[in-house]
Amino acid sequence: MVFEPASETEQAELALGWGIISIAGPHISKFFSRGHQRDIAQLNSGKKIYIIRAIPQLSAQEAKLLAKIIHEYRAMPRSCYLRPQEILESYCTKNFLEIEDGQKEYLCRALANACHAQGILTELLADESLEEIAVIGTGRSKPVYVFDSSFGWLETNVYFSCVQEIKDTVNSMAGAIGRRVTLQKPLLNAYLPGGERLNACTEPAALAGAAVTIRKFKSSPLTPSDIIQSGCAGEGEMAFLWMALQADCSALVCGNTGSGKTTLLNSLFSFIPSEERIVIVEETPEINIPQRHCVKLAVAEGIDLSVQQLITNTLRMRPDRVVVGEVRSREEAGAFIDTLLAGQGKGCYATFHAQSATDCLRRLSALGVHEIDLEALDLIITQRRWSVYSGGQAREERKMTQICESEAGKPGKLALREIFRYSFKEKEFMCVKKPQRAYEKIMRAFSLSYNELESELQRRAQFLLSHRGEGHEQFFSAIQGYAGQDAQA
Repeated sequence: MVFEPASETEQAELALGWGIISIAGPHISKFFSRGHQRDIAQLNSGKKIYIIRAIPQLSAQEAKLLAKIIHEYRAMPRSCYLRPQEILESYCTKNFLEIEDGQKEYLCRALANACHAQGILTELLADESLEEIAVIGTGRSKPVYVFDSSFGWLETNVYFSCVQEIKDTVNSMAGAIGRRVTLQKPLLNAYLPGGERLNACTEPAALAGAAVTIRKFKSSPLTPSDIIQSGCAGEGEMAFLWMALQADCSALVCGNTGSGKTTLLNSLFSFIPSEERIVIVEETPEINIPQRHCVKLAVAEGIDLSVQQLITNTLRMRPDRVVVGEVRSREEAGAFIDTLLAGQGKGCYATFHAQSATDCLRRLSALGVHEIDLEALDLIITQRRWSVYSGGQAREERKMTQICESEAGKPGKLALREIFRYSFKEKEFMCVKKPQRAYEKIMRAFSLSYNELESELQRRAQFLLSHRGEGHEQFFSAIQGYAGQDAQA
Protein backbone atom coordinates (compact mmCIF):
# COMPACT_ATOMS: atom_id res chain seq x y z
CA MET A 1 0.00 0.00 0.00
CA VAL A 2 1.35 3.42 -0.98
CA PHE A 3 0.67 6.36 1.35
CA GLU A 4 0.60 9.80 -0.25
CA PRO A 5 2.24 12.58 1.75
CA ALA A 6 -0.20 14.82 3.60
CA SER A 7 -0.95 18.15 1.96
CA GLU A 8 0.04 21.47 3.51
CA THR A 9 -3.52 21.95 4.79
CA GLU A 10 -3.76 18.43 6.22
CA GLN A 11 -0.47 18.87 8.06
CA ALA A 12 -1.73 22.12 9.60
CA GLU A 13 -5.00 20.43 10.63
CA LEU A 14 -3.16 17.51 12.22
CA ALA A 15 -0.95 19.86 14.21
CA LEU A 16 -3.74 22.01 15.69
CA GLY A 17 -7.04 20.13 15.42
CA TRP A 18 -8.66 23.12 13.73
CA GLY A 19 -8.18 25.24 10.62
CA ILE A 20 -8.97 28.58 8.99
CA ILE A 21 -10.19 28.70 5.39
CA SER A 22 -8.70 31.55 3.36
CA ILE A 23 -11.39 33.54 1.51
CA ALA A 24 -9.69 35.48 -1.28
CA GLY A 25 -11.00 38.82 -2.55
CA PRO A 26 -11.97 37.57 -6.04
CA HIS A 27 -14.42 35.10 -4.45
CA ILE A 28 -16.32 37.90 -2.65
CA SER A 29 -19.05 39.82 -4.49
CA LYS A 30 -19.84 42.31 -1.71
CA PHE A 31 -19.45 43.06 2.01
CA PHE A 32 -22.43 43.53 4.31
CA SER A 33 -20.43 44.41 7.40
CA ARG A 34 -16.72 45.02 7.97
CA GLY A 35 -14.86 45.10 11.26
CA HIS A 36 -11.30 45.09 12.51
CA GLN A 37 -11.44 41.37 13.38
CA ARG A 38 -14.20 40.00 11.10
CA ASP A 39 -16.24 40.56 7.94
CA ILE A 40 -19.68 39.43 6.85
CA ALA A 41 -19.65 39.04 3.09
CA GLN A 42 -21.48 37.49 0.16
CA LEU A 43 -19.56 35.10 -2.06
CA ASN A 44 -19.93 34.98 -5.83
CA SER A 45 -22.15 31.92 -5.34
CA GLY A 46 -24.61 34.08 -3.37
CA LYS A 47 -23.79 32.48 -0.01
CA LYS A 48 -23.30 34.77 3.00
CA ILE A 49 -20.28 33.98 5.16
CA TYR A 50 -18.72 35.16 8.41
CA ILE A 51 -14.97 35.66 7.93
CA ILE A 52 -12.45 35.87 10.76
CA ARG A 53 -9.80 38.28 9.53
CA ALA A 54 -7.54 38.41 12.59
CA ILE A 55 -6.05 34.97 11.89
CA PRO A 56 -5.25 33.87 8.31
CA GLN A 57 -4.99 30.32 7.05
CA LEU A 58 -1.80 28.96 8.63
CA SER A 59 0.90 27.10 6.75
CA ALA A 60 1.96 23.65 7.95
CA GLN A 61 5.18 25.13 9.33
CA GLU A 62 3.30 27.84 11.24
CA ALA A 63 0.78 25.33 12.60
CA LYS A 64 3.53 22.98 13.80
CA LEU A 65 5.36 25.91 15.43
CA LEU A 66 2.15 26.97 17.17
CA ALA A 67 1.44 23.42 18.34
CA LYS A 68 4.92 23.11 19.89
CA ILE A 69 4.59 26.45 21.69
CA ILE A 70 1.12 25.52 23.00
CA HIS A 71 2.50 22.23 24.31
CA GLU A 72 5.30 24.04 26.16
CA TYR A 73 2.89 26.67 27.48
CA ARG A 74 0.54 24.05 28.95
CA ALA A 75 3.49 22.32 30.62
CA MET A 76 4.56 25.55 32.39
CA PRO A 77 3.86 25.99 36.13
CA ARG A 78 0.92 28.38 36.53
CA SER A 79 3.19 30.84 38.38
CA CYS A 80 5.40 31.11 35.26
CA TYR A 81 2.66 31.92 32.74
CA LEU A 82 3.68 34.64 30.25
CA ARG A 83 1.79 36.78 27.78
CA PRO A 84 1.37 35.22 24.28
CA GLN A 85 3.90 37.64 22.74
CA GLU A 86 6.46 36.82 25.43
CA ILE A 87 5.93 33.08 24.94
CA LEU A 88 6.37 33.37 21.18
CA GLU A 89 9.45 35.57 21.41
CA SER A 90 11.02 33.34 24.06
CA TYR A 91 10.49 30.20 21.98
CA CYS A 92 11.84 31.80 18.80
CA THR A 93 14.93 33.15 20.62
CA LYS A 94 15.63 29.80 22.23
CA ASN A 95 15.31 27.96 18.89
CA PHE A 96 17.04 30.62 16.73
CA LEU A 97 13.90 31.35 14.68
CA GLU A 98 13.11 34.61 12.93
CA ILE A 99 9.58 35.64 12.05
CA GLU A 100 8.25 38.78 10.36
CA ASP A 101 6.30 41.44 12.27
CA GLY A 102 3.03 40.71 10.47
CA GLN A 103 3.50 36.99 11.03
CA LYS A 104 4.24 37.61 14.70
CA GLU A 105 0.97 39.56 15.10
CA TYR A 106 -1.37 36.84 13.84
CA LEU A 107 0.62 34.02 15.46
CA CYS A 108 0.35 35.82 18.80
CA ARG A 109 -3.40 36.11 18.33
CA ALA A 110 -3.73 32.45 17.35
CA LEU A 111 -1.59 31.51 20.35
CA ALA A 112 -3.71 33.64 22.70
CA ASN A 113 -6.86 31.89 21.45
CA ALA A 114 -5.35 28.42 21.64
CA CYS A 115 -4.19 29.01 25.22
CA HIS A 116 -7.61 30.33 26.22
CA ALA A 117 -10.25 27.96 27.60
CA GLN A 118 -12.49 28.57 24.57
CA GLY A 119 -9.69 27.81 22.08
CA ILE A 120 -10.29 28.97 18.52
CA LEU A 121 -13.93 29.80 19.46
CA THR A 122 -12.59 32.76 21.47
CA GLU A 123 -12.80 35.02 18.39
CA LEU A 124 -16.48 34.21 17.95
CA LEU A 125 -17.37 34.52 21.63
CA ALA A 126 -15.91 38.03 21.66
CA ASP A 127 -18.34 39.25 18.96
CA GLU A 128 -21.28 41.01 20.67
CA SER A 129 -23.46 40.77 17.54
CA LEU A 130 -23.56 36.95 17.68
CA GLU A 131 -26.34 35.11 19.49
CA GLU A 132 -25.37 31.51 18.85
CA ILE A 133 -22.24 29.50 17.95
CA ALA A 134 -22.69 25.95 16.63
CA VAL A 135 -20.18 23.18 15.93
CA ILE A 136 -21.76 20.44 13.78
CA GLY A 137 -18.83 18.09 13.14
CA THR A 138 -15.34 18.05 11.68
CA GLY A 139 -13.69 18.95 8.39
CA ARG A 140 -13.81 21.84 5.94
CA SER A 141 -17.26 20.73 4.75
CA LYS A 142 -18.64 21.22 8.27
CA PRO A 143 -17.48 24.66 9.38
CA VAL A 144 -18.52 26.33 12.62
CA TYR A 145 -21.82 28.21 12.21
CA VAL A 146 -22.89 31.43 13.94
CA PHE A 147 -26.24 33.17 14.32
CA ASP A 148 -25.87 36.91 13.77
CA SER A 149 -28.60 39.21 15.11
CA SER A 150 -28.92 40.92 11.70
CA PHE A 151 -28.02 38.20 9.18
CA GLY A 152 -29.25 34.96 10.78
CA TRP A 153 -27.29 31.71 10.43
CA LEU A 154 -23.92 32.05 8.70
CA GLU A 155 -21.11 29.67 7.86
CA THR A 156 -17.73 30.80 9.17
CA ASN A 157 -14.27 30.18 7.74
CA VAL A 158 -13.32 28.25 10.92
CA TYR A 159 -13.58 24.48 11.29
CA PHE A 160 -12.45 21.68 13.59
CA SER A 161 -10.45 18.88 12.00
CA CYS A 162 -10.76 16.24 14.75
CA VAL A 163 -13.37 15.26 17.33
CA GLN A 164 -10.82 15.12 20.13
CA GLU A 165 -10.07 18.85 19.72
CA ILE A 166 -13.80 19.60 20.04
CA LYS A 167 -13.99 17.50 23.21
CA ASP A 168 -10.87 19.12 24.63
CA THR A 169 -12.33 22.58 23.95
CA VAL A 170 -15.67 21.67 25.56
CA ASN A 171 -13.99 20.16 28.63
CA SER A 172 -11.70 23.17 28.89
CA MET A 173 -14.69 25.53 28.84
CA ALA A 174 -16.72 23.47 31.32
CA GLY A 175 -13.73 22.64 33.52
CA ALA A 176 -14.16 25.81 35.56
CA ILE A 177 -17.41 24.39 37.00
CA GLY A 178 -16.23 20.78 37.22
CA ARG A 179 -18.11 19.38 34.22
CA ARG A 180 -16.81 17.32 31.26
CA VAL A 181 -18.04 15.07 28.45
CA THR A 182 -17.02 11.41 28.48
CA LEU A 183 -18.09 8.23 26.71
CA GLN A 184 -20.32 7.44 29.71
CA LYS A 185 -21.66 11.01 29.91
CA PRO A 186 -21.93 12.25 26.31
CA LEU A 187 -24.35 15.10 27.09
CA LEU A 188 -23.34 18.29 28.85
CA ASN A 189 -25.28 21.42 29.81
CA ALA A 190 -23.40 24.19 31.54
CA TYR A 191 -22.98 27.92 31.73
CA LEU A 192 -19.63 29.59 31.18
CA PRO A 193 -17.99 32.23 33.39
CA GLY A 194 -18.99 34.88 30.84
CA GLY A 195 -22.67 33.91 31.17
CA GLU A 196 -22.94 31.90 27.93
CA ARG A 197 -24.97 28.68 27.86
CA LEU A 198 -23.06 25.62 26.64
CA ASN A 199 -24.64 22.43 25.31
CA ALA A 200 -22.45 19.59 24.01
CA CYS A 201 -23.27 16.17 22.57
CA THR A 202 -20.53 13.64 21.76
CA GLU A 203 -20.57 10.04 20.63
CA PRO A 204 -22.52 7.85 20.98
CA ALA A 205 -25.24 10.54 21.25
CA ALA A 206 -23.90 12.60 18.30
CA LEU A 207 -23.64 10.66 15.04
CA ALA A 208 -21.19 13.18 13.56
CA GLY A 209 -18.86 12.69 16.53
CA ALA A 210 -19.61 15.94 18.33
CA ALA A 211 -22.10 18.81 18.29
CA VAL A 212 -21.72 21.97 20.35
CA THR A 213 -24.14 24.87 20.78
CA ILE A 214 -23.23 28.03 22.69
CA ARG A 215 -25.97 30.58 23.38
CA LYS A 216 -24.60 34.07 23.98
CA PHE A 217 -26.39 36.75 25.99
CA LYS A 218 -25.93 40.48 25.86
CA SER A 219 -23.90 41.83 28.76
CA SER A 220 -26.38 44.70 28.95
CA PRO A 221 -29.98 43.45 28.48
CA LEU A 222 -32.29 45.17 26.02
CA THR A 223 -34.67 47.72 27.51
CA PRO A 224 -38.40 47.80 26.68
CA SER A 225 -37.69 50.94 24.63
CA ASP A 226 -35.01 49.02 22.67
CA ILE A 227 -37.60 46.34 21.90
CA ILE A 228 -40.07 49.00 20.73
CA GLN A 229 -37.40 50.64 18.57
CA SER A 230 -36.53 47.29 16.94
CA GLY A 231 -40.19 46.84 15.94
CA CYS A 232 -40.63 43.73 18.11
CA ALA A 233 -43.39 45.32 20.19
CA GLY A 234 -45.53 48.43 20.24
CA GLU A 235 -45.38 51.21 22.81
CA GLY A 236 -49.04 50.58 23.74
CA GLU A 237 -48.38 46.96 24.73
CA MET A 238 -45.27 47.91 26.69
CA ALA A 239 -47.05 50.71 28.55
CA PHE A 240 -49.79 48.25 29.52
CA LEU A 241 -47.26 45.65 30.71
CA TRP A 242 -45.44 48.34 32.70
CA MET A 243 -48.56 49.14 34.70
CA ALA A 244 -49.69 45.50 34.89
CA LEU A 245 -46.40 44.33 36.42
CA GLN A 246 -46.38 47.23 38.89
CA ALA A 247 -49.94 46.19 39.83
CA ASP A 248 -48.59 42.70 40.69
CA CYS A 249 -49.91 40.77 37.70
CA SER A 250 -48.24 37.39 37.15
CA ALA A 251 -47.19 36.50 33.60
CA LEU A 252 -46.04 33.57 31.50
CA VAL A 253 -43.96 34.39 28.39
CA CYS A 254 -44.38 31.69 25.76
CA GLY A 255 -42.97 31.29 22.27
CA ASN A 256 -40.96 29.09 19.94
CA THR A 257 -37.23 28.40 20.28
CA GLY A 258 -35.02 31.47 19.81
CA SER A 259 -37.97 33.86 19.69
CA GLY A 260 -36.65 36.09 22.48
CA LYS A 261 -38.71 34.89 25.46
CA THR A 262 -35.90 35.38 27.98
CA THR A 263 -34.86 38.68 26.38
CA LEU A 264 -38.42 39.97 26.77
CA LEU A 265 -38.72 38.75 30.37
CA ASN A 266 -35.39 40.38 31.27
CA SER A 267 -36.52 43.69 29.79
CA LEU A 268 -39.88 43.64 31.59
CA PHE A 269 -38.12 43.60 34.96
CA SER A 270 -37.01 47.17 34.26
CA PHE A 271 -40.60 48.00 35.27
CA ILE A 272 -40.33 46.33 38.69
CA PRO A 273 -39.39 48.60 41.64
CA SER A 274 -35.65 48.50 42.39
CA GLU A 275 -36.05 47.70 46.11
CA GLU A 276 -38.02 44.46 45.65
CA ARG A 277 -36.60 41.04 46.56
CA ILE A 278 -36.50 38.72 43.53
CA VAL A 279 -35.83 34.97 43.70
CA ILE A 280 -34.81 33.34 40.39
CA VAL A 281 -34.88 29.58 39.76
CA GLU A 282 -33.10 28.26 36.67
CA GLU A 283 -31.41 25.15 35.32
CA THR A 284 -29.00 27.27 33.28
CA PRO A 285 -28.63 30.92 34.39
CA GLU A 286 -30.00 33.24 31.70
CA ILE A 287 -32.14 35.73 33.62
CA ASN A 288 -30.36 39.08 33.97
CA ILE A 289 -32.37 41.71 35.83
CA PRO A 290 -31.39 45.11 37.30
CA GLN A 291 -32.70 44.61 40.86
CA ARG A 292 -29.85 44.31 43.38
CA HIS A 293 -31.81 42.34 46.00
CA CYS A 294 -31.81 39.23 43.83
CA VAL A 295 -31.24 35.60 44.86
CA LYS A 296 -30.39 33.07 42.13
CA LEU A 297 -30.97 29.34 42.60
CA ALA A 298 -29.72 26.78 40.08
CA VAL A 299 -29.90 23.02 39.65
CA ALA A 300 -26.75 21.20 40.79
CA GLU A 301 -25.70 18.31 38.56
CA GLY A 302 -24.74 15.10 40.31
CA ILE A 303 -27.03 15.53 43.31
CA ASP A 304 -30.76 15.05 43.62
CA LEU A 305 -31.77 18.70 43.38
CA SER A 306 -34.43 19.54 40.79
CA VAL A 307 -36.03 22.74 39.52
CA GLN A 308 -39.26 21.54 41.14
CA GLN A 309 -37.60 21.36 44.57
CA LEU A 310 -36.07 24.82 44.12
CA ILE A 311 -39.42 26.34 43.12
CA THR A 312 -41.04 24.80 46.20
CA ASN A 313 -38.20 26.12 48.35
CA THR A 314 -38.96 29.72 47.31
CA LEU A 315 -42.08 29.54 49.50
CA ARG A 316 -39.75 29.78 52.51
CA MET A 317 -37.63 32.64 51.17
CA ARG A 318 -40.12 35.52 51.40
CA PRO A 319 -39.67 36.79 47.84
CA ASP A 320 -41.54 39.75 46.44
CA ARG A 321 -41.47 38.03 43.07
CA VAL A 322 -40.42 34.59 41.78
CA VAL A 323 -38.95 34.00 38.32
CA VAL A 324 -38.61 30.52 36.81
CA GLY A 325 -36.22 30.62 33.87
CA GLU A 326 -38.05 27.94 31.89
CA VAL A 327 -40.88 25.53 32.70
CA ARG A 328 -40.42 22.26 30.79
CA SER A 329 -41.51 19.17 32.72
CA ARG A 330 -44.69 18.00 34.42
CA GLU A 331 -43.07 18.47 37.85
CA GLU A 332 -41.86 22.00 37.06
CA ALA A 333 -45.24 23.04 35.66
CA GLY A 334 -46.97 21.71 38.77
CA ALA A 335 -44.57 23.50 41.11
CA PHE A 336 -44.95 26.80 39.21
CA ILE A 337 -48.75 26.64 39.34
CA ASP A 338 -48.57 25.77 43.07
CA THR A 339 -46.62 28.99 43.72
CA LEU A 340 -49.27 30.94 41.81
CA LEU A 341 -52.11 29.34 43.76
CA ALA A 342 -50.23 29.97 47.03
CA GLY A 343 -50.19 33.70 46.23
CA GLN A 344 -46.39 33.82 46.23
CA GLY A 345 -45.26 37.39 46.90
CA LYS A 346 -46.43 39.96 44.38
CA GLY A 347 -46.20 37.80 41.29
CA CYS A 348 -44.66 34.80 39.53
CA TYR A 349 -43.07 34.77 36.08
CA ALA A 350 -41.69 32.10 33.74
CA THR A 351 -40.96 31.23 30.11
CA PHE A 352 -42.56 28.29 28.30
CA HIS A 353 -42.40 26.75 24.82
CA ALA A 354 -45.67 27.27 22.94
CA GLN A 355 -46.72 29.04 19.73
CA SER A 356 -49.75 30.88 21.17
CA ALA A 357 -51.72 31.36 24.36
CA THR A 358 -54.11 28.59 23.27
CA ASP A 359 -51.21 26.20 22.59
CA CYS A 360 -49.78 27.20 25.95
CA LEU A 361 -52.95 26.06 27.73
CA ARG A 362 -52.98 22.79 25.76
CA ARG A 363 -49.34 22.03 26.60
CA LEU A 364 -49.80 22.85 30.29
CA SER A 365 -52.90 20.64 30.38
CA ALA A 366 -50.87 17.84 28.76
CA LEU A 367 -48.32 18.30 31.56
CA GLY A 368 -51.03 17.62 34.13
CA VAL A 369 -52.03 21.17 35.09
CA HIS A 370 -55.77 21.55 35.72
CA GLU A 371 -57.12 24.21 33.39
CA ILE A 372 -59.11 25.94 36.13
CA ASP A 373 -55.91 26.32 38.19
CA LEU A 374 -54.46 28.49 35.42
CA GLU A 375 -56.93 31.20 36.39
CA ALA A 376 -54.28 32.15 38.98
CA LEU A 377 -52.15 33.33 36.03
CA ASP A 378 -52.99 36.88 34.99
CA LEU A 379 -51.29 37.23 31.60
CA ILE A 380 -49.92 35.02 28.82
CA ILE A 381 -47.52 36.88 26.52
CA THR A 382 -46.58 35.27 23.20
CA GLN A 383 -43.25 36.02 21.52
CA ARG A 384 -42.71 34.50 18.06
CA ARG A 385 -40.01 34.21 15.42
CA TRP A 386 -40.67 33.32 11.79
CA SER A 387 -39.08 33.47 8.33
CA VAL A 388 -39.80 36.24 5.82
CA TYR A 389 -38.76 36.06 2.16
CA SER A 390 -38.15 39.11 -0.01
CA GLY A 391 -36.13 39.60 -3.19
CA GLY A 392 -34.94 36.01 -3.08
CA GLN A 393 -33.47 36.52 0.41
CA ALA A 394 -34.67 34.99 3.66
CA ARG A 395 -34.62 36.81 6.98
CA GLU A 396 -36.15 36.34 10.39
CA GLU A 397 -38.63 38.47 12.27
CA ARG A 398 -39.28 38.37 16.01
CA LYS A 399 -42.27 40.05 17.57
CA MET A 400 -44.58 40.01 20.53
CA THR A 401 -47.59 38.60 18.71
CA GLN A 402 -50.19 38.33 21.47
CA ILE A 403 -51.11 39.28 25.02
CA CYS A 404 -54.02 37.43 26.65
CA GLU A 405 -55.50 37.53 30.12
CA SER A 406 -57.17 34.57 31.78
CA GLU A 407 -60.79 34.64 32.83
CA ALA A 408 -63.29 32.12 34.13
CA GLY A 409 -65.11 30.18 31.41
CA LYS A 410 -67.48 27.23 31.63
CA PRO A 411 -67.37 25.26 34.90
CA GLY A 412 -63.90 23.73 35.28
CA LYS A 413 -62.65 25.54 32.18
CA LEU A 414 -60.52 28.61 31.54
CA ALA A 415 -61.25 31.25 28.91
CA LEU A 416 -58.71 33.52 27.28
CA ARG A 417 -59.38 37.17 26.58
CA GLU A 418 -57.11 38.42 23.78
CA ILE A 419 -56.03 41.97 24.60
CA PHE A 420 -53.33 42.75 22.04
CA ARG A 421 -52.43 41.07 18.76
CA TYR A 422 -49.89 41.61 16.00
CA SER A 423 -51.67 41.77 12.63
CA PHE A 424 -49.57 39.89 10.06
CA LYS A 425 -51.71 41.36 7.27
CA GLU A 426 -51.51 45.00 8.37
CA LYS A 427 -48.03 44.55 9.93
CA GLU A 428 -49.00 46.49 13.02
CA PHE A 429 -49.82 45.96 16.69
CA MET A 430 -53.47 46.37 17.58
CA CYS A 431 -55.70 46.35 20.64
CA VAL A 432 -58.36 43.64 20.25
CA LYS A 433 -60.30 44.04 23.50
CA LYS A 434 -59.85 46.16 26.56
CA PRO A 435 -58.47 44.19 29.53
CA GLN A 436 -60.83 43.51 32.40
CA ARG A 437 -59.02 41.61 35.12
CA ALA A 438 -55.69 43.41 34.59
CA TYR A 439 -57.41 46.82 34.43
CA GLU A 440 -59.15 46.09 37.73
CA LYS A 441 -55.81 45.33 39.38
CA ILE A 442 -54.16 48.42 37.87
CA MET A 443 -57.02 50.78 38.85
CA ARG A 444 -57.00 49.40 42.38
CA ALA A 445 -53.20 49.66 42.71
CA PHE A 446 -52.97 53.23 41.37
CA SER A 447 -56.39 54.51 42.58
CA LEU A 448 -57.33 55.48 39.02
CA SER A 449 -60.65 55.67 37.24
CA TYR A 450 -61.02 53.98 33.83
CA ASN A 451 -60.52 57.26 31.95
CA GLU A 452 -57.56 58.22 34.13
CA LEU A 453 -55.99 54.82 33.41
CA GLU A 454 -56.40 55.28 29.65
CA SER A 455 -54.72 58.70 29.87
CA GLU A 456 -51.89 57.32 31.99
CA LEU A 457 -51.25 54.51 29.49
CA GLN A 458 -50.88 57.09 26.70
CA ARG A 459 -48.53 59.14 28.85
CA ARG A 460 -46.36 56.11 29.59
CA ALA A 461 -46.32 55.06 25.92
CA GLN A 462 -44.88 58.48 25.01
CA PHE A 463 -42.41 58.21 27.90
CA LEU A 464 -41.11 54.90 26.54
CA LEU A 465 -40.72 56.37 23.05
CA SER A 466 -38.76 59.31 24.44
CA HIS A 467 -36.23 56.99 26.12
CA ARG A 468 -35.24 54.93 23.09
CA GLY A 469 -31.51 54.42 22.70
CA GLU A 470 -30.68 54.75 26.40
CA GLY A 471 -28.42 52.23 28.15
CA HIS A 472 -29.96 49.67 30.49
CA GLU A 473 -28.88 51.40 33.71
CA GLN A 474 -29.97 54.84 32.49
CA PHE A 475 -33.35 53.48 31.37
CA PHE A 476 -33.91 51.63 34.67
CA SER A 477 -33.11 54.82 36.57
CA ALA A 478 -35.60 56.78 34.44
CA ILE A 479 -38.34 54.20 35.09
CA GLN A 480 -37.69 54.29 38.84
CA GLY A 481 -37.86 58.09 38.74
CA TYR A 482 -41.22 57.86 37.00
CA ALA A 483 -42.46 55.49 39.70
CA GLY A 484 -41.40 58.09 42.27
CA GLN A 485 -43.60 60.69 40.53
CA ASP A 486 -46.55 58.27 40.77
CA ALA A 487 -45.93 57.79 44.49
CA GLN A 488 -45.92 61.55 45.07
CA ALA A 489 -49.12 61.94 43.07
